[in-house]
Amino acid sequence: MEPLQGCRMIGAIRAFNGILDGYSILHSPPGCHSGVMMLEVLQDNSDWRIAVSGMHQRDLVYGAENKCLLAIKKVYETIKPNFIVAMDCCSSGILGEDLESIVNLAKDEIDKDIIYFSGAGYHSLAYSGYDEALKSLVQFMEQKETIPNSINLIGIKIDDFKAKEDIEEIRRICCNAGVNINSILTCDTFDAIKNAPNAELNVVFGDGIKLAELMKKKFDIPYVVVDYPYGLNGTLEFLNSLNEHVNVDFEFVEEEKKKIIKTVEKVQFYLKGFYGMSSAVVGDYKAFGFAKFLSDEIGFDIDTLGVSKFYNINSKIKEIKDIVENIVIDDRKELEDKIMENNIEILFGSSYEKKMAQNKNIPLIRFSYPVVDEISLNNTPLAGFRGAPTIIERIINEITKA
Repeated sequence: MEPLQGCRMIGAIRAFNGILDGYSILHSPPGCHSGVMMLEVLQDNSDWRIAVSGMHQRDLVYGAENKCLLAIKKVYETIKPNFIVAMDCCSSGILGEDLESIVNLAKDEIDKDIIYFSGAGYHSLAYSGYDEALKSLVQFMEQKETIPNSINLIGIKIDDFKAKEDIEEIRRICCNAGVNINSILTCDTFDAIKNAPNAELNVVFGDGIKLAELMKKKFDIPYVVVDYPYGLNGTLEFLNSLNEHVNVDFEFVEEEKKKIIKTVEKVQFYLKGFYGMSSAVVGDYKAFGFAKFLSDEIGFDIDTLGVSKFYNINSKIKEIKDIVENIVIDDRKELEDKIMENNIEILFGSSYEKKMAQNKNIPLIRFSYPVVDEISLNNTPLAGFRGAPTIIERIINEITKA
């Protein structure tokens, strides 16, 4: 089995790099940091917040804990981040380097929050590394005064395709609904993350359930797990889930519906051609909300859903089994076989599905992580009310080019 997702270290980096004034240090040879860094930097060239201790071949025999300490000091002196994580990878993890002691030494010299996180890839897959990394941030949280009608968003990753645009759209929707976003874990400052317990509700987008459970136990904050809000129905489901715990003002929704209808009616004849078109959707937790949008609001037939594993995946599969014919979990070989053998006419996924789409000679619409062969500079989200026309536009343009 070839999994659809990367290793524990990749998941952890995706969590920690969402701390906007934080910095990640990998105690490893340069190759380990270059891969995860490029996955993010190809989306945003201005965001370089990963350093490497620079282990050499001889260090893989004799060890190089001092290089990790030196890297921590250099990062602090040069960048002055508010948070630093030092992480081992496969090579230093096999050696048994004592990075926890190194971090304690660094704390004696640097007056900043520094932690050690075990990121060696052989321990687990990315979803586990991501959840455990988020959970490790609870030690810095402090509950002060609860902010009325406020929520935290958990599970949005800063290197997801159009993540920043989606956050802006979700924030706009919540603002119009009278709901305050207290903190985004993790696409926020370290101070905002430390103040996360001041919210009334945690809203989890698939990943991050362990953090939500720990915050419920420690701070008595309830949580709700929701689909990523794609399309009109998906966004309304998101708001309805919030309304069970906080007060949501739905007055603005009618105007949003009118805007969507006015925009989409321009391409109504194209949309009629989509009815019953066989498709495949590949991604992480976001794939469930995306598949529902394609099926319920546009009329695609979802032949195959390929998803990477996360903690509540079984419950999500039960919700979607009536609209999906084949579900493949974390097995790229099985997924490729399904897509190549079945009569699939369009593929929704990431840059990693490009070869499959070319071999099948079908359009590929990129929406899931990672996207490394397409950029986004304009504010065109995929999520929320404003995201529905964006997705439809992308589909039509790709199909008409094919």
